[in-house]
Amino acid sequence: MNKSNQDKNNLYLRARKEPMCGNQSSEKSQRSPGNPKLLDKEIAMINAYASFGQISEKFNIPLVNKTFGKGIVRVSCRTVTQLDNIPLIIKELVKFHLIEEIGMHPLPHSSKMKSLVLFFKPTGETSRQKIVQVFQKYSLTSFKYHHLMIDVDYPVTKKGSFKSKRIAVENAHSSLRQILQEFNIPCVKETFGSGIVRVCCRSVVQLENITLIMKELLKAHLIEEVRMPLKYAYKMSSLVLFLNPVDIQSNKILDRVFKTCLFKYHHTVVDIEYPAEEDEKIFEHQVVNETPMKSTLKIIIWVTIGIVLNTLLSKIYLIYRVFCIQY
Repeated sequence: MNKSNQDKNNLYLRARKEPMCGNQSSEKSQRSPGNPKLLDKEIAMINAYASFGQISEKFNIPLVNKTFGKGIVRVSCRTVTQLDNIPLIIKELVKFHLIEEIGMHPLPHSSKMKSLVLFFKPTGETSRQKIVQVFQKYSLTSFKYHHLMIDVDYPVTKKGSFKSKRIAVENAHSSLRQILQEFNIPCVKETFGSGIVRVCCRSVVQLENITLIMKELLKAHLIEEVRMPLKYAYKMSSLVLFLNPVDIQSNKILDRVFKTCLFKYHHTVVDIEYPAEEDEKIFEHQVVNETPMKSTLKIIIWVTIGIVLNTLLSKIYLIYRVFCIQY
């Protein structure tokens, strides 16, 4: 794309500097009759696109057709002055690590374009405020960029796409098992404790992004163990995770992460009690020390002792009554 843009750029620059003859003059009259500003604007548009490509490659900033998230800054470039200066502004914003991703509309470049709309996804809340301040400043100068801040929701998967959802469930289950094994975090059938974060992944978007979120949480050492289905089943239409935090502070961080997450996971904080200690000890004692035969024999012995004692007491009572009647 850069090579074709440079070729076009050189062609247009020569058209501006060199006198036209014959076919060139007629071509210009068809494209912009009596209005050389259209040619200047097209050149500025091509130069801007070429500059964006260079900035993206140099600073490793993604150029996408659409970007999603909260607090995205939308900037419209309509004039030649705005188009000529926007790459310089973006370069400075990127240098200070204020931009995570740039959405461009349209992408790729089209000769029919009359304006260029950019969507800057900030790296954080502070970055968003700084980007807005920059364009507020330039809106008061001769550049006069039209800008506003918007929230762009992630696309929601349409109902009925069962096949893609099942694939997403299977992929999420497989990738989660791999990442838990990578970080040596136990994957268990049951987990117990207080402040456990229950997270339900239902939509395709939620399933596709849960692994990335979990990876960051595991990197921060916030999770002690995870309860989830140990084996994938074809009938699974969602994936429910129980995240057992390392401590109280980790629980608060996990709760805040899923509260502010743009994918809108349904999550709750629950307490799951351990099994009663007395019942567990009795059960272990019976399993370890007694067999069914021993237990039955004990019952028989105690019943026999009870019968013998009862018989002896009855005989003693009768002897006592006889003795009392005689004397």
